[in-house]
Amino acid sequence: MPKTLIPLAEGFEEIETLTVVDVLRRAGISVVLAGLQNGPVESVRKVSIIPDEFLDTIKSDDFDMIILPGGQPGTSNLSSDIRVKRLLVEFSEAGKLIAAICAATTVLAEAGIIKDKRVTSYPTYKDKLNGAFFVDNAVVSDGNIITSQGPGTAMSFALAIVSRLAGQHAADTIARELLVNDNEQQQLVWDKYLFNSTVQSLVEALEMKDRYTQGHAKRVTDLSLSIGAKLSLSAIEMRDLYLGSMLHDIGKVATEHDVLSKVESLNLREETLIREHPIKGTLCIVGIDNLNAIVPTILHHHERWDGTGYPARLKGEQIPLHARIVCVADAFAAMISNRSFRPGMSKEQAMREIQKQKGSQFDPFIVDVLIECLNDSPYEMKDFSFYF
Repeated sequence: MPKTLIPLAEGFEEIETLTVVDVLRRAGISVVLAGLQNGPVESVRKVSIIPDEFLDTIKSDDFDMIILPGGQPGTSNLSSDIRVKRLLVEFSEAGKLIAAICAATTVLAEAGIIKDKRVTSYPTYKDKLNGAFFVDNAVVSDGNIITSQGPGTAMSFALAIVSRLAGQHAADTIARELLVNDNEQQQLVWDKYLFNSTVQSLVEALEMKDRYTQGHAKRVTDLSLSIGAKLSLSAIEMRDLYLGSMLHDIGKVATEHDVLSKVESLNLREETLIREHPIKGTLCIVGIDNLNAIVPTILHHHERWDGTGYPARLKGEQIPLHARIVCVADAFAAMISNRSFRPGMSKEQAMREIQKQKGSQFDPFIVDVLIECLNDSPYEMKDFSFYF
């Protein structure tokens, strides 16, 4: 049985706390409320709760996940407690799940564990997220981090946690039992037609500039979603991976046609122009609320695992997960495609080339997952028409 920890501070938000406790326990997930001090803890509206444990007795090794409720002054009390910060760092270093709702996302920021992550929070706190990317969605998942916006999104937040710990079937079952309506569940199940025409138009505009890249975005997306499915990413994460994969090269719209289609080796100026496309792509979409979630994917899909990529020279797990997935998928799709300057490789040749770059250009784990996907079926992969 998964075991979760909820640190409880004076001034916590009742709905954000008790909704999560109730839904998780319905799913058979263990929840331990740990007070920052001995004795009852009073909420922002004077509801007193007797915690299960005192925080001093808690060890991170005993738990699978830590969840921070919001509310004020509850969030400020969590933020100022060095024990909470220590636990967050320990959970982060262990790769365990971490969740926060409302203002509590700022506690994750202050602990230094969400830099370059896609997160959400109560909107008035979006400028206090210390290097994270704010996404205006009810619930946002990025790797091991799950965040939500506030009391009105507490049910979606709780169901997203259940989905990660006990599976989507468990979350759907509880949602039905609680008569959660479609509006409450809209952040868990994506409308497959959302942005479709816009995304397709942008991709077509790019592929018109270079006939050799026609269909490349679709191939990268197929591969990326196959990897995402193997990793059991949530529906929301798969939606964002779809969008990030389809639009990963959108910055090349601003790159000269002659550079994109050049047969000879690129000169220094031309290489610089090509290397600018992740930044140009980011500038194309940044500020569009429903696309903010894919900014890290577009910006960082040419980073390298060894830290020698561009534009930020991020290394290892500093590189956002979706960017690491797209990096591998992009390279494989390029290798098997005919280009103006060379014929495409066979699938087997490309697989060998990808494996040579494990640990240098690519995340070794993502490479292994890609190879597993490729071995599952010829190249058509699984049917991801749901996302198109």
